[in-house]
Amino acid sequence: MDTPADSGNAYSLGLALSGGGFRGLAHIGVLRTLERYGLAPDFIAGTSAGSLIGALYAAGKSGDQIEAIAFEVFWPGLLRSQGIRNFCRKYLPSKFEDLGSPLHVAATELPSWKTYVFSSGDLASALAASCATPYFLHRVHIGGTSYTDGGWGSVLPSSICRANSCRVVIGSDVWLRSAIAAMSGMSASSKHAQTLYSRQYVEAFRQCDAVVRPHIPFYTFIPNHASIRTLVHNGEKAAQKTLPKCQALAV
Repeated sequence: MDTPADSGNAYSLGLALSGGGFRGLAHIGVLRTLERYGLAPDFIAGTSAGSLIGALYAAGKSGDQIEAIAFEVFWPGLLRSQGIRNFCRKYLPSKFEDLGSPLHVAATELPSWKTYVFSSGDLASALAASCATPYFLHRVHIGGTSYTDGGWGSVLPSSICRANSCRVVIGSDVWLRSAIAAMSGMSASSKHAQTLYSRQYVEAFRQCDAVVRPHIPFYTFIPNHASIRTLVHNGEKAAQKTLPKCQALAV
């Protein structure tokens, strides 16, 4: 993984927010539960949809405020680069440096297909690159380099948290493939997990002290207010079930 040079600072709690399209709104419920437990992530890594939610949180917005924003956004419009840029102009500062908390965003560099991590400079460009889904927006050009969806190599960016010396890492996973694999009953920590998951996901799972996996019904794939409420609620429920079991958090 190629990342810009890190300052070497240690963080108490890193939060890795996975990709997953509209399903990513379940991350909001996870954030809200962390707030209720008095847990404030001081480092955030996000991929695709997780990068958008992570950026809003890093900008100082609470779970309730992010949910309110979710009701205002026309989510299909974010499938295009201009939609992401409009979103950023309305809700976010222009640069990473203007965020209140450190945010690292995973994208996939082309043609090498290696993960590249953005942590400085223009925020909208980095988010557009991370969210460049292969079916709707193939690539984003930044400084002469092309990028696409960060999920190709870092769908759950927990390794970014570990690389930046986070003491505890919590993953919020809404990736469809891992949800389907989990329904088989095989854990991502089992010996043969890579047969159902992917190598990069299995490694990311192992980098986490706890992984929150919200239950996401298929009907919520249709963006509307009812789906948003369900996704946020299920994110809360999953976090309430998972986080107290994490000894590293002592919830």
